[in-house]
Amino acid sequence: MSNGTSTSDESRDLDSASSDGQDDRSRVQTSEPKGSPDENGNPPSSDGDGQQFKVDDPLFSQRKGVFQNKEMVRVGWVPDGDRIVGRDDYISTISSCLNDAVYGGAPNHISITGKTGTGKSLVSRYVTRRAVNAAVDDIRIGHTYLDCSKSSTEVQVISTIGQQLNDEDIYDEDEDIVKMPDTGLPKDKFYKRLWQILDHYDSAIIILDEVDLLKSDHVLMSLAKAVESNDTSCQIGIIAISNQINFFDELNPRTKSAFQTQELNFDPYNANQIQEILRGRDDAFRDGVLTDEVIPLVAAFSAQEHGDARKAMRLFRTAGELADREGADMVEEDHVRRAQDALEKDRFRDFLQGTPTQMKAACLSIAAKSLYSRDDYIITGELYDAYQQITNAIDMDTIGIRRFRDILDEMQLSQVIETKEVNMGKGGGRHNSHRLLHNPEAILDIVMEDSRFGDISKSSLKRFA
Repeated sequence: MSNGTSTSDESRDLDSASSDGQDDRSRVQTSEPKGSPDENGNPPSSDGDGQQFKVDDPLFSQRKGVFQNKEMVRVGWVPDGDRIVGRDDYISTISSCLNDAVYGGAPNHISITGKTGTGKSLVSRYVTRRAVNAAVDDIRIGHTYLDCSKSSTEVQVISTIGQQLNDEDIYDEDEDIVKMPDTGLPKDKFYKRLWQILDHYDSAIIILDEVDLLKSDHVLMSLAKAVESNDTSCQIGIIAISNQINFFDELNPRTKSAFQTQELNFDPYNANQIQEILRGRDDAFRDGVLTDEVIPLVAAFSAQEHGDARKAMRLFRTAGELADREGADMVEEDHVRRAQDALEKDRFRDFLQGTPTQMKAACLSIAAKSLYSRDDYIITGELYDAYQQITNAIDMDTIGIRRFRDILDEMQLSQVIETKEVNMGKGGGRHNSHRLLHNPEAILDIVMEDSRFGDISKSSLKRFA
């Protein structure tokens, strides 16, 4: 056999993004699709041999801009190992779990938890790629990455995995290619076709990101038991990733029994690590266009939100895009601050879309307290007092404090706030205290776009706080 990888969009992204990937013709290769963006993320202007295409429409004329390789600051770009910061221990543990697959054996399953932007997906994909490239002799390793927020049903998961692994190069010349549709088959038929595809591999590494969003965990059990049940000869290793630290403890007992894993919890990055990550990507920009304040400021904003590297990278890129749109020669502190404001508003507007008015009133209470009381953390009782004044001011029903606590829990889960327990001293007892993770002024502006809050002025909110 020759080594193989999947031909999914995700694997294509992995292979083309890697700067240390091997050009091993014995493996099933995925080529860069025609019409790929250039290094600035723009449509191609040459045919690959240096011949420039002429664009007649001045609306789309090519500009130099501040970027040299915008892909490097795209969320999802997988760097080489030298650019991965503070994750050596995790890389070592995951590689140990996948080590046997390199030699034709069975990889171990891995369950990974941690907050968003802590490198869970990046490290998993990086080590998986390394394992595929390291496979010895004629060992064929398939790999696939699945975002369960987009494919959440059992059939969607099985179909997507099958499609990603179903490379025509894994088949013999006289062999019929298994067809894996999106829909239209009974569930057992989807599984049968997946097992047939997997039989062409010695092992397969399946990364299930946001696994807590699956409608059912039955697919985990089916994949984990596939060899034991004689469904396929392919040794399957699952890397299951979740932001919810307790998710794997709450699996169905039968699934938990079959899905025995090495457990990992990724710690957040600190501000210094975020800076190092950004400096490892500064060659995405042209030489000399970043002022000295840009990277420390992006890192500082990210550190306020538990060291989320994804948000840091998105902010880094957006600041550059803002400078580009304005025709600036440099990316400056002002671009970062305005990009941060825009991203904050976009994220919070997405969060509030379709939420009940009670949630908006609760958000307004913590935004007002954060802005006008100047306290980093505010205890639940103080927030509830401000909330009651807001609801009374607009003649809205007031919910009880128990339901208010439930709303705060939802806000914490959505990473709008951070909650910790504090001891108020002798006689004061222990209370939950909450810190807003977003710009309070941006939240006030967005909530007050709702006409139901139009009668509340910012001076009133200051009084409520």
